[in-house]
Amino acid sequence: MVPRHPPTVVALFVVVTLVVTGPLIGVDAVKTQPTTIGDGTASVSSVDVPTTEIRITDGRFGADVAYLRVPDASVTVDAVSGRPRLLYQVSVPALDVSLEDERILSAGQTGTYRLAPGDKGLALSLPDQDAYNGSVQIRVQSFETDQTIVTENVTVRVER
Repeated sequence: MVPRHPPTVVALFVVVTLVVTGPLIGVDAVKTQPTTIGDGTASVSSVDVPTTEIRITDGRFGADVAYLRVPDASVTVDAVSGRPRLLYQVSVPALDVSLEDERILSAGQTGTYRLAPGDKGLALSLPDQDAYNGSVQIRVQSFETDQTIVTENVTVRVER
């Protein structure tokens, strides 16, 4: 059966949705994550960072770019107070490159989080080196604390 007045049905649906999610009834239609860091701390029980997988490879499909490939990190958080952030940072100073990903947590928010800084395109005219020195850090930060969970020097291999 085809409704006889589709614009009326759509308009009615929009109005009902606005009323239900508006300030009168107050149903939260979208669960938002906090976007700013605050005070607080987090307790981390385990971290998995495959640092041996950080490498530089040629671009795919004939692209004239090399890429710094950074694997995802997995961080298990047991307790959170306040609103701290988890920060995963990989830097290669000789290439003037720093990649990072962060997750802002809220009090009581526990579980395993995946941090993925992604890949970074580099000039293909890199110096002819087989490897670069880099560093990996995972930290818990807030206005009251800056706790380093993992800090590791890494060798970033160039795969050509």
